[in-house]
Amino acid sequence: MEKIKSLLLKMLPDSIKKEILRPLYRQYKYYKYLKVYKQNQELSKKLKNKEKIRVAFLAIHSSVWKYDTLYRLMEKHPRFDPIIIVCPAVNFGYENMINVMNECYKRFCKGYNCIKAYDNKNNSYIDIRKDIEPDIIFYTNPYKGLIDDRYYINQYKDILTCYVPYYWGESALYDFSFNLEMQNLVWKLYSETKSHKKYSQQYAYNKGINAIVSGYPGIDNLINPQYQYKDVWKIKDRSIKRIIWAPHHTISSSEIIHYSCFLNFYQDMIDFAKKYRNKIQIAFKPHPLLKVKLYNYWGKEKTDSYYKEWETMPNSMLSEGDYIDLFLSSDGIIHDSGSFIAEYLYTRKPALHTMTNPKTYEEFNEIGKQCLDVYYHAKNKNEIEAFIINLINGKDELFEARNKFITTNLMPPNHKLASENIFNDILVSIS
Repeated sequence: MEKIKSLLLKMLPDSIKKEILRPLYRQYKYYKYLKVYKQNQELSKKLKNKEKIRVAFLAIHSSVWKYDTLYRLMEKHPRFDPIIIVCPAVNFGYENMINVMNECYKRFCKGYNCIKAYDNKNNSYIDIRKDIEPDIIFYTNPYKGLIDDRYYINQYKDILTCYVPYYWGESALYDFSFNLEMQNLVWKLYSETKSHKKYSQQYAYNKGINAIVSGYPGIDNLINPQYQYKDVWKIKDRSIKRIIWAPHHTISSSEIIHYSCFLNFYQDMIDFAKKYRNKIQIAFKPHPLLKVKLYNYWGKEKTDSYYKEWETMPNSMLSEGDYIDLFLSSDGIIHDSGSFIAEYLYTRKPALHTMTNPKTYEEFNEIGKQCLDVYYHAKNKNEIEAFIINLINGKDELFEARNKFITTNLMPPNHKLASENIFNDILVSIS
């Protein structure tokens, strides 16, 4: 029957598909998710008289954990009982799954209420519903096929679910960024800015009825004046300028986005570190997926050797974990990443974006392009070097424009941290 339906659809003219079938399908989806939204509202009412609310945070990669401040707020409040559940990532094989899970658990096992969802010694999984009994589940990643299917959102339609994007949404892949199943199913989808809520309203099947502008919790400590960052840099002498190089993982031409310039500049960046060794130090901050993809592209030996060089040069370092302290104690950044386009701006420090393919600019949404407009740009190594020289000399012509843009467009609402907005919204919803 499915093959017959597919064949019939192929036979229909594109005009009919576009003008009749697609709008009808979107309308069907809207009413489907509207029903889910109403069910979630009813579920939230059942928590109003519950004394203790168990909140489960399903973590996969420690590097994309954005809930720290929210977790701490809940930990201190008498109504909440938060727990972190480290779930296996199943998309890059068993060995990678165990390594990532153990690294993530190591990050949270001290100072948090944390357990593993999978016991590799006994090959057993916990039953979150029975063993944890959560009232609310926070997801850290929206993709089906990344987390084990038994922990995906469609298994918990009778439990309230929330999602905060693990990255600041800069991409023009609107359906991918705003219209995945999870974004439509969650009780609350917390949006980075008003622009992001508008994208949900325009592109999501549910028309963004669950979207709430909270700000992006990933940047809370970047803007929190009470946060005391650690100096994580190898060289403590502040006269030596601190530059982050953060390459993206999209090195293949077959990727759905084409941000990465890594293969263009991987040797140049090492050369710059050596050339200006008495004036700069560089922190190599690769996307967590870059190494896995380089293993396939370069092979393990060359990849490990390259990463090792960044670890061992006297004025360089490898940074693969949390990056808030790295950002706050830096002097500037060079990258071709996605979320960092906005995230680093909150430091109000000089930022350079590399882009070797001019078509890449069109892969960003409008708010992403506005972020790029207050960046310096480089399409070749000479322009990268010019940025480095200006950074050494303290020259920053875009400071005023960058500062105004951040204040006007990027700050969380209500003069609060994003996590405070999320916490207050949930507390009101169950009170």
